[in-house]
Amino acid sequence: MMSAVTDHAGRLTQTTKRAAAISTTLLIFLMDSLSTLDIAIAVLYVAVILISVDMFSRKGVLCIALGCCGLTVLAYVLSHGLKCIDDSCGRCLISLSAIAVTAYLALKHSTAKSNLEQQLLLLNRSEAFLAGAQSLSLTGSFGFLMPCTEMYWSTEAKRIFEFEEVQKPTVDEMVKLIHTDDQARVRTAIHQVSSAHAPLELEFRVVMADGRLKTLRMLASPIAETHNTCEFMGALMDVTAARTAEEALQRSQSELAHITRVTTLGELAASIAHEVNQPLAAVITNAESGLRWLNRNEPDVVEVRSAIERIIAQANRASEVVKRVRAISRKAVPEHGKVDVCEVVKETAQLVEREVKRNRITLRCYMDERAPLINGDRVQLQQVIINLIINAIQAMSHHVGGPREVLILVKRSDADDLGVTVRDNGPGILEKNIPNLFDPFFTTKPKGVGMGLAICRSIIEAHGGRIWASSEPGQGASFNFSLPRYGGPLI
Repeated sequence: MMSAVTDHAGRLTQTTKRAAAISTTLLIFLMDSLSTLDIAIAVLYVAVILISVDMFSRKGVLCIALGCCGLTVLAYVLSHGLKCIDDSCGRCLISLSAIAVTAYLALKHSTAKSNLEQQLLLLNRSEAFLAGAQSLSLTGSFGFLMPCTEMYWSTEAKRIFEFEEVQKPTVDEMVKLIHTDDQARVRTAIHQVSSAHAPLELEFRVVMADGRLKTLRMLASPIAETHNTCEFMGALMDVTAARTAEEALQRSQSELAHITRVTTLGELAASIAHEVNQPLAAVITNAESGLRWLNRNEPDVVEVRSAIERIIAQANRASEVVKRVRAISRKAVPEHGKVDVCEVVKETAQLVEREVKRNRITLRCYMDERAPLINGDRVQLQQVIINLIINAIQAMSHHVGGPREVLILVKRSDADDLGVTVRDNGPGILEKNIPNLFDPFFTTKPKGVGMGLAICRSIIEAHGGRIWASSEPGQGASFNFSLPRYGGPLI
């Protein structure tokens, strides 16, 4: 309703202006043609042209200017005839010149106004598209001038922080919403980029008024700087959903890795039982020997002591086996620390010893004395090595015509990091399958599920390393992974 009233009022205003312009034109013409005053009355047509600029198009203004010129000439002819006498002819030429100059300037103004309106329209469309894109991508823009704390915020940036639309937040108001555990880090980063005029990249949590937590990512770069100030322009992204999804994925991967470890232990049950039975059998043998030495007419205390010491050693050995099995089977948060992969390989070789012998395979381990320690989780790395050994064993289960061998090589890489290789002399891997070996659910085994190598890759990459495979059909397969040395970068 209000819009209709406004449009009607606008039309009335335009009609009134046009009527006034026509009336003014007729009045000037009558004055110019009937007046005996020695003045250039036709110059007043300039006012008509100026009035018409806001009411007509360029073509309309040009027609009005030509009409004014025609009326000027007509009034001169009616008053003085066709002869150019005394000063009246000069006044007519002055009027025509004034009308022409005014028309030119009016047309130029109309063009500039039209271009400006077009640019404003495009600017408004761009702002609308930008606001829509920011809303869809959950990305806001902002700017701030340092060392003062004033900031410019886009609508989406304010929405992310849940500020009022009319509010003009400052850096201090923004920092107040940041989680207390992250505030010091954010303040330090802002101070550093303000001092060094360097790019800013931050990820932090904010606490909303109702207690909700959001995870935000902020990027900013300097765009203009002077001796004392620096202006920054940046983007603010709400990555809460992405981080929640990543955490859920990590939990799922952890649970899947745990299930895989338990399944592997089931496959190695015979080897584990054999590994435990050996020290238990030794305990029984040493205990019987100790009893015999005690039952002599003159007990040999030295031999009894030696038997007891051997019992303790074998019991400790059995206890270590049980601890290793419990460590692999437990579901716990990864604990990174200093790890000697050579020791992990030796322990793993003992766990798979029974499986190796049952398949009539020779397992060889070569340890480089210069192999560095790494920063990682012992249980997860043992899971990777067990998986690679079991894969090698299964690959050679139907291999005939030569000795079956699995080689485990631990060495220092060319980059001074740790390199581990598990190589077999089985049938090898088809070249077309190598790029997909570490993809989830890809398998070349008839009853495989295709998750073992995918889990190995996720573990190695979580340790900041990489894993790859190579093979020549008929010559066996080689699985390799490298890990940064202790103290190196950990992703």
